[in-house]
Amino acid sequence: MINSFLGSLLYYPLKLLVTITSLFYFKKIRVLGLGNIPAKGPVIYAITHQNSLLDAYLSNGFSWRSPYYLVRADIFKHKIIDKLMRSIRTLPVYRKRDGYDSIKKNDQVFETTKEILMRGGVVAIFPEGSHSMTHRLRPLKKGIARMAFMAESAADFNLNVQIVPIGINYDSYLKSSSRTLVNVGKPISMAVYKQNFLKDENKASRLMLSDLSLKMKSLIVHIDSANYNSVYQEYQKQRVYKKSLLKQLKSDQELVHCIERGEEFVDTADKIPTLIQLIKNAFNLLRLGLSYIPKSIVQLMVKKTVKDKNFIATMSFTYSVFVYPFFYFIAYFLLKIVINL
Repeated sequence: MINSFLGSLLYYPLKLLVTITSLFYFKKIRVLGLGNIPAKGPVIYAITHQNSLLDAYLSNGFSWRSPYYLVRADIFKHKIIDKLMRSIRTLPVYRKRDGYDSIKKNDQVFETTKEILMRGGVVAIFPEGSHSMTHRLRPLKKGIARMAFMAESAADFNLNVQIVPIGINYDSYLKSSSRTLVNVGKPISMAVYKQNFLKDENKASRLMLSDLSLKMKSLIVHIDSANYNSVYQEYQKQRVYKKSLLKQLKSDQELVHCIERGEEFVDTADKIPTLIQLIKNAFNLLRLGLSYIPKSIVQLMVKKTVKDKNFIATMSFTYSVFVYPFFYFIAYFLLKIVINL
């Protein structure tokens, strides 16, 4: 159907390469809650969207299941790219800015996602509809509710579609030498909305989106205040360092709540023992030394090709996926020649 043999040959090596790259690209990356992803059956990933395509890389790389991603349709304009993107499990989603006639094409896309889910597959979507480099979850679009209810209603609510919320927390949206937490929440079963759906489809959709929004917010640092900039500035001033990324998230969430409620925030930064700090510093120096040349190449490529800062991290990571392995392969090959001289 959507997949092809050649597409699979491309998809799985790329997935492995992305996973390996992320381990070296970030100073520290942790994935929590992988056990919350059902091992089989229809699943929809509902992913926060703060850092463009990098969100897709990270949410897919560490999962043993292989989802079909819904991404903005303008990427698919060229025929060759269209075929390539579809072969690696991506599907276009059309927005108002693409024109009214284009939006009608979403009907076929949702038919495709229904077929995937009814086969027990996985679909991934960014329910906010667009990305934004802000620490907040924006209102969710109706697409994810439509997708889930289409599949369930076609199977008389016996399909047991599970929606898995995934929150991605970046210490920095732009720097590779930062820490990142991929936080997978407990799934929401669509079966619980059956009676609501039979009574009023729109009300059932709103209820599901409200429940999902609360779950997604619990997985990230969410600044709910209308005064986002002032709250964020105060958050940056008072934030304390935690070694554990989960503890960092909990501390950050409590800090935001205190700021928004006008309460005092009381917490202390974790101290790193001197010996451990020395070992970490030595490791970081080694890491910097080994990656200096490929990192410089990537930075130059990004500087030459990326004008929108929203895509700096995405393209930096994308280039790294190919530049680093190529560089180390050439370095190994040259070193082997020198040794054999």
